Amino acid sequence: SSLPFSLPLYYALAGTASPQPTHFPVMAPRTRLLPACLAASVVVGAVHLLGRGSQEGAFVTPSLRGEAAAALAAAVVAGSLGAPGPASAAATKFSVFGFGDGASDVYASIDADQKNPYSQFSNPKDRLYKEDAAEYIQKKKVALDESFKRLEKAPYFIKTKQSENLKSLLTLQLEMMRQNMEYVTAKGAPGYRNNDESTPAFQKANAFFQDISDLNVYGKSKKWPEASDSYSKAMTKLAEWKTLVAY
Repeated sequence: SSLPFSLPLYYALAGTASPQPTHFPVMAPRTRLLPACLAASVVVGAVHLLGRGSQEGAFVTPSLRGEAAAALAAAVVAGSLGAPGPASAAATKFSVFGFGDGASDVYASIDADQKNPYSQFSNPKDRLYKEDAAEYIQKKKVALDESFKRLEKAPYFIKTKQSENLKSLLTLQLEMMRQNMEYVTAKGAPGYRNNDESTPAFQKANAFFQDISDLNVYGKSKKWPEASDSYSKAMTKLAEWKTLVAY
């Protein structure tokens, strides 16, 4: 019948030697030995702490908390001492409205040779963008050719007394046509050019737009003879402007 205890215990109680096994168990691989030792150490430490806790009270005592805090602080200090120190940074410097050596503010992105402290564009002498480059002037002239071509429809609208179509034509073309003509006149965009409107080319362009404005007003008022006269004056000034700017 089955015994209520194991065979080794039976042989020990009987005073007889236990029979030796005919084979030996295979030893665990060496790679498993270290994790097993670590796990055993963790278990032993946990049992030790639980034993102290059960003796001193149901909760962790202030002494244990103090020891844990001290150990944590010591670990942090040791880590900080072992880590490399931060690289020394330059002292913080700020400028006042763009003036001064402000290495720490937004004005530091401005080129050192830029005369305008509020402009983030390069100095004119070495910047890539050249406002008077032939390619930009040519693009404006292409756009102007399209505007002048559409403007040739104005006599038909005046003759047929189409007030709304004339207004639509002038409204759609007037603003862009002015910008492009001023670009060609001053050889550049606003901020990059000389906006001296006393030059002959600028004065002729302004006179042209005054006649176009009068044409729009006469068209809305349906004063067709005056509208036709304003259109003729505008075309004359446009031809003179083309001569002045070598269009």
